[in-house]
Amino acid sequence: MSRGTQNLLLLLLGLSTAVMLVKGTYLNYVKPGLLPWLVVAAAVLVGLGLAAVVYDVRNLDADDDDHGHRHQPWLGWLLLVPIAMVAFVVPPALSAHGTSPAPIIAPQRRAFPPLPPGDAPTVSLPEVVMRAAADSTNSLAGRSITLTGFTLHRPDGVDLGRVVIVCCAADAQLARVHLSGPGAIVAEGHPDDTWLRVRGQIVPGSSHTEDGFIPTMTVTDVARIDKPANTYAY
Repeated sequence: MSRGTQNLLLLLLGLSTAVMLVKGTYLNYVKPGLLPWLVVAAAVLVGLGLAAVVYDVRNLDADDDDHGHRHQPWLGWLLLVPIAMVAFVVPPALSAHGTSPAPIIAPQRRAFPPLPPGDAPTVSLPEVVMRAAADSTNSLAGRSITLTGFTLHRPDGVDLGRVVIVCCAADAQLARVHLSGPGAIVAEGHPDDTWLRVRGQIVPGSSHTEDGFIPTMTVTDVARIDKPANTYAY
């Protein structure tokens, strides 16, 4: 691969990153907290690529070989195709089918902070899973909460799930809450990957090792919602 092709690859990689930042599609790959680092990385790549291209243009004659002709590195240009596709052909965010369940490791019990005040505060699904498995204060007991997630049909009924990422899509895992009660019948009527907002209470003692620490929620209200722009939980 010629030096000119290498420089163009570097430039296009930086521009592709910048396009993903502007369009917001970087959220399909990494968590929002990495935005500042991606901005810096895109700026550095574009700057280095431009500097290298300008340098090569000013020293164009130096690329001629002894026979007075130029190399034709057309094969190297094929590498531009996948880089461009990353920016302009955006794959969807991971769904339940592209993730694995969280590893079954008994969490250490500890005191969690109180739930937000209100009749049925909105709590993230991964937090509910952790509270049900490890909260020594039993903050979920007797409290109605609101969860959002997508439907997952199982042989024993329907679950509400969220894809959780710690850093990027490579470490994505699936968090689930099993639905029961009258609202579960409504949820079962929706196909997989339907986004719902549900209200209910976590059944005390329903999270244990045998079921992979998947708590059960007695659901009283179910509402279908639009798929959010950012489907991941953190």
